[in-house]
Formats: sequence, C-alpha cells, structure tokens
Amino acid sequence: MNKRRGKPAPEPETVSTACIIVNYRSPWEMLKSCLDSVFASSGGIAARVILMDNCSGDGAARRAEQEFPGLELVEMPTNLGFAAAVNRGLARADEDYVFLLNTDAVLTPGSLEEMLRVMGDAGDSVAGVAPKMMSSSHPGVIDAIGTIMPRNGAPFNRGIGQCDLGQYDRSEAVAGVCFGAALLRRRLFEPGAVGPLHENYFLYFEDGDWCMRAASQGYKFLTAPRAVVMHAHSGVTRHESLEFKYRLIELNTLKMVTRTFASGRGAARIVAARSSRLLARTFIRRRFIRANLAVLLSYAATLPRLLAERRQLNARRTVSDEVVFRLAEGEHAYFDTISYRPQHCLDSLIDSYTRLLHLKKSPELEKILAALETFKQGTTEGLPPARRPDLEKLFANQPHCANDLLQTAIR
Repeated sequence: MNKRRGKPAPEPETVSTACIIVNYRSPWEMLKSCLDSVFASSGGIAARVILMDNCSGDGAARRAEQEFPGLELVEMPTNLGFAAAVNRGLARADEDYVFLLNTDAVLTPGSLEEMLRVMGDAGDSVAGVAPKMMSSSHPGVIDAIGTIMPRNGAPFNRGIGQCDLGQYDRSEAVAGVCFGAALLRRRLFEPGAVGPLHENYFLYFEDGDWCMRAASQGYKFLTAPRAVVMHAHSGVTRHESLEFKYRLIELNTLKMVTRTFASGRGAARIVAARSSRLLARTFIRRRFIRANLAVLLSYAATLPRLLAERRQLNARRTVSDEVVFRLAEGEHAYFDTISYRPQHCLDSLIDSYTRLLHLKKSPELEKILAALETFKQGTTEGLPPARRPDLEKLFANQPHCANDLLQTAIR
C-alpha cells in the first residue's frame, strides 16, 4: 500500500475527529466539492481528513492531495471494496470519533459540529449519529435521515423520497446510520467491541451489518436533523450496470440477514422467500438469469461460514432484534432505485403530513391531511376528483416540493 501525505496543516489544539472518505473514480468536480465542504465545515473542529483511494488510476486523488494541504492520501494497491478501504482508514485513526463520508456528498456549514454536539450530549450508549441527507438532484426531497431495518430484512433510508416538511426535525432513535454520511465512535470498530466492517461485502449493506451488530450489543443510533448533508444518491455507482448492483444487493441482503438476525427461523424464512423470487425471475420471468444463479451459488458456498459467524455474534448479543424492528413501524421508502427519482404518490404526502402532525398539532395540517385522505379514498374507489380545487388551495402555502409532488400525484 502506497501511503502519501499532503502538506502539513496547522496543528489544532485537539484532534477529536477523523474524516474517512473512500474514493473510486469519482469525477474530479464531485470529489473537489466533497473535500471543499469538509475542510470548510471543520472550522473550530480539529478534523483530520483521510482519503482512501481504491486504486482509481485516474490521478484525481493525487490532484486532491496537491490542492488540499493537510489531506492524508492512502492509495490502495487494488480495489478491495468499500468496507476494506474503511477498515484500513480506521487502522490509521486514533481519534475519538470517525466521520464517514461518500464523495457524492457535500456538508453544509456547521453540520459536523452539530453531529458532534448531538453525540456528545447523548452518552456512551450511542454508537453513531445520522445527519439529514437531502437530495442534491431533487430540491427539498429527503435522501436519508438514518436507516430502517424492517422484519423482512430489506433495509432502506429513513424518509427517502419524502418532501422535507420538518417531519423529521426532532432528534430520534433510528435502527442505524447510512455510512454515506455518519459520525461514529471509533473505539467501537476495535475487535473487542462491535468490530471492524465485514469485508465480505464488497459494496452495499456493510453499514446495515455493522449497525445490526452494534444494536445487538445494546448500542443506539440518533438523528441530528439540524446537520444537513447534500447527497447525489448513488452519484458514483449509478453508472455501473444494473445487473452489477442487483447482484450485490441481493447477495448481501442474504448474507446480512443470515449473519445478524437473532432468530434462525426468521432468517431462514427471509432467505427462502428471497431465494424463491430469484428462482422465479430466472425460470419464469427470464430476467437477470446469470446474476440470480450467481447469487444463489455464492450464498450457498458461504453459508457454513455465515452460520458460524452468526453463532459468534449471537454469543455476544444482549438485545433482541425486536428493538430494531419496532423502529421501522410507520416508515416507508418512496424512491425508485432504477431511475433514482422520488416516487410521486399520495401515500408519500400522507405519511409526511401524518408524521408532521405528530410533532406539532395544527388545524391547518389536520385539514390538509383530511383532504389528502379524502382525495385518496375517492381515487381508490374510482370516483371523480371533485375535491381537487380544495386540495390545491390548501397547498398554496406549502413547500414547493410538496406542491410539485401533489401535482404529479393527482394528475
């Protein structure tokens, strides 16, 4: 591994946070915007920035080293995947906290400070803090504010695709954090604690696996809604083939459920259901045939090791998965992972306004929610949208993204 350092930056009084950014062939402007935001956001905070380059071979990482004094560049000899690169970055860090950030994300001023404040106020039982990640492609739309782990083992970003009405603007417990932007306690990555990231995930769900392990040991995760990160969802990997991403997501879901779910029967039911769908896509729908078979064969080959790892993890378990599953209640994903666009539907608006009404009682919000429910019932029953003018009038003073979503949903 070739280790390189940029020009030394002025020494701060206390180094408390290491920011680890994994890069693999990110466009230069994207990488530069990410690094600009990190160095600008760390005013008043001693943040050490480590750029792990996964053998990109395009010269962008060395250019970053030259343009950002104080940046520590580590060039990996080959592309070992996200988890391996993070683990090697963690091996270089001895700070109290580690901030993981994707190159397709941009911090807004003060966001790192706010995450540290929430973490500092929370106590040692909190393993990580999730900022409010907003879509940089769709103004006003949430990309993630923490993560959700439902009982079916298919995790998703909390709030994804919803218009930001302030419905998540209270710091709350979540199942986990998206490692695209997350502040975590570094010591928990040590072997005697939660441990390092599982490197058998080349890409996707290494964060879900780690968060499930942390939760099983009694650690919690909180949101920091005033810490805002702009995120281009899959800004780098969206240009990879759909089959490549599909294969990794399907395989890693099976691995994660088998490794980290407490109930062997529950995990087996999920694996059986997902495997049946893969077989149906192969022999009935005739879609992703090669990828489906590769997933099933790879999973079968690694199953004995996965089961052994699951026994080891359960031996350290102190908390039931029910604690995590309960946090998924009432949460839904409203995002098309193929087109990378939010799903414009009435259910998204209804969920958003329902949650907002729980935070603050308001006659206006009650009227909006009632009108949405009435309109939805009419469309479901095949009735003409007679209340449409009233609904549009109620939305006159609502955020622009809510009006856009409404207009698309009621056409």
